[in-house]
Amino acid sequence: MATLDVKDLSFRYSADQTELLKNINFAPQPGSFNLLIGPSGSGKSTLLKLITGLYPQFGGQISQGSILLNGQAVGPIVPFERAKHIALLFQNPSRQFAMQTPLEQLTFSLENLQLPAEQILQRVQVALEELGLWALRNRDLQTLSGGEQQRVALANILALDSDIIVLDEPFANVDPASRLALLDHLKRLQVVNKKTIILSDHDLSGYLNIVDQVYALDNHQLITQSLDVIKAFKGANLNWSQTKPMAGPNQMTWQELTLTVGDRQLLKANTGQLSQGKLGLLTGANGIGKSTFFKALAHLKNYTGKIYFDQQTSEHIKLRLWSKKVALLFQNAQDQFISLTVAQELALARKHSQEPTYWTQVRLDAAVDALNLTQVLEQSVYLLSGGQQKKLQSLLMLITAPPVLLFDEPLAGLDFTSSQALLALIKETLNQLTLTALMISHQRAGLQPFVDYELCLDQAQISYVGGNHDAL
Repeated sequence: MATLDVKDLSFRYSADQTELLKNINFAPQPGSFNLLIGPSGSGKSTLLKLITGLYPQFGGQISQGSILLNGQAVGPIVPFERAKHIALLFQNPSRQFAMQTPLEQLTFSLENLQLPAEQILQRVQVALEELGLWALRNRDLQTLSGGEQQRVALANILALDSDIIVLDEPFANVDPASRLALLDHLKRLQVVNKKTIILSDHDLSGYLNIVDQVYALDNHQLITQSLDVIKAFKGANLNWSQTKPMAGPNQMTWQELTLTVGDRQLLKANTGQLSQGKLGLLTGANGIGKSTFFKALAHLKNYTGKIYFDQQTSEHIKLRLWSKKVALLFQNAQDQFISLTVAQELALARKHSQEPTYWTQVRLDAAVDALNLTQVLEQSVYLLSGGQQKKLQSLLMLITAPPVLLFDEPLAGLDFTSSQALLALIKETLNQLTLTALMISHQRAGLQPFVDYELCLDQAQISYVGGNHDAL
């Protein structure tokens, strides 16, 4: 089994910045399951990229210390040899794809290991079948849901058969049932195949009988945590009234809406509405069509049926004007950025805000502070952590203040404190400006004080699950 030893490691992104990581010592037991936790922006992704040799080759500088893989410095090891011993699943799975389909992607990765053709075919098939992806092997990766892409990226890592498997927020866009199945699969890899698992996550549910050791990154330091931190973590079920809301003012409705992708019908002649000034939650399994539904409402996907805004059919509203009424927050935050720095993005959003008198500099500064982004204002948006990018992306949408906001997985990659701060800001803005919002999220912990009602997409229908009857 491969060994990993991080000794007195300190790292910064540039010479004029303070060290993000200081005096890190980390030597996981070979064949163990290790969980890495910590606030958004604490350096978890950075540490994982360091131990897999991506940093400092592709960014930043090590000011002291070393990282040893099997007793050798990890950086100079050629990539295809390094991948035989340690492999990283990125926080954003689409950044890991170089080919068009899952089959081509896994084959390409194993070809880079210079394996025999017959061994490549066998490994690819086993990995895809074990993760329930064989039926999707020839699908275009860009047409898969975020959760399905995450599973393909994990299959790609498993096919490499590395001794040490490193996973950066692997369940951020995965539904609860798939999450538990993937955790079980990783545990079997650890126990049966003697793999060393190093995994970062903000959601601690499901780890109690799986994890051997917990490490926490906070205030630039890595410390060992008791397993009690997992025992103390509580998930949450949303307690709803089953009574449907009374008819009221609704800025967005749809009638007989039908969605089809290829030969798959994702939505069958559905009729529904969003409640004005409220935050709704849309749930459903991965690949069921939630993001496609959002894209249809934003006129980024073809559909049949009718979509209305203030009782006016969207067909009579030009696309340029529709985009000012209905805004979609993409699942991948980087796809939404235009400027280079955080400050530039904020200035651009204020320039195009539909509520400029509300978004004063004082209010903006307070929002930035609440989301803990003040210290990164002059930093490149592409150097932010995944959680920081998500918080910035959501804030930009709130500043532009369209009447209808569609949030696709805004909480992915956020620690509990950060998600609570973001939800509080979203709720306050909706209440103050009477905006309408619907959010896709597989995370349910801490949602009850903020979400007003829940819709579920299942079996090609969107149905009302329940809601806070008083709020509706």
